[in-house]
Amino acid sequence: MLFQYNGGTSLLHRLGPLSKLIWVGCFSLLSMAWDSTLHEAALLAVLIAVAWLGARLTLVRQFRAMSFLIGLGIPYFILSILAIRAGHTVISWGPIVITTEGLDIAGALTLRIFILFLASYIYLSTTDPRDFVQALNLHLRVPYRFAFGISVALTFLPLLEEEGHTIMAARRVRGQKTPRGLRNRLSYWSGYAAVVLVNAVRRVQQTALAMEGKGFGAYADRTYLRELGIDRFGYICAVVAVIATAVLWWSL
Repeated sequence: MLFQYNGGTSLLHRLGPLSKLIWVGCFSLLSMAWDSTLHEAALLAVLIAVAWLGARLTLVRQFRAMSFLIGLGIPYFILSILAIRAGHTVISWGPIVITTEGLDIAGALTLRIFILFLASYIYLSTTDPRDFVQALNLHLRVPYRFAFGISVALTFLPLLEEEGHTIMAARRVRGQKTPRGLRNRLSYWSGYAAVVLVNAVRRVQQTALAMEGKGFGAYADRTYLRELGIDRFGYICAVVAVIATAVLWWSL
């Protein structure tokens, strides 16, 4: 499971949720503003260093997290090259024309996918969903019913993954193997997805009944067992990130 919180004592683990959210927004904003492969590669290198030094996410772990994007990135890179025909022609073969500007923009668009994913991955790996919900409710004044819904969604993802592994193990015990052929595969995986969906709906119903029994939503405000302290260092880091983003925005 990629998108789940992993406890730790790193620098990013100690920063507040809102401070890290501003950092993610700054990286995302720069990535969306730039259209150069060199700039996007430099931004991705900085983000990898931040994940390694600030969140203690090893390079191997980062590569494993982003490995599934390769299957999406390669076709996207190829289609982007073929779609952009402006600039100096590098290779021309019939209707296929590859230009320098096409290579540059296609590389930038592909790297942008990895940057946005890695920034989100770092945030979710170092942020406790309970702290995130509390920050949304107390600092951003988001209604706690909506914030709690986000927390439940993040909590259910690992549970659904575990149930998926259990279902697959049960099928293997019964001697059922992955079928061959496109039609058989579609039937197999659609049945698997239906079982996971039914279990998810069942969990949602159980959670809703438990929340209703405890009187969730009966009051306008709610209390928290553990409240977030004042994150002065996080605020300083957020201000530095905003200033650095503004400088890079106007200088490049």
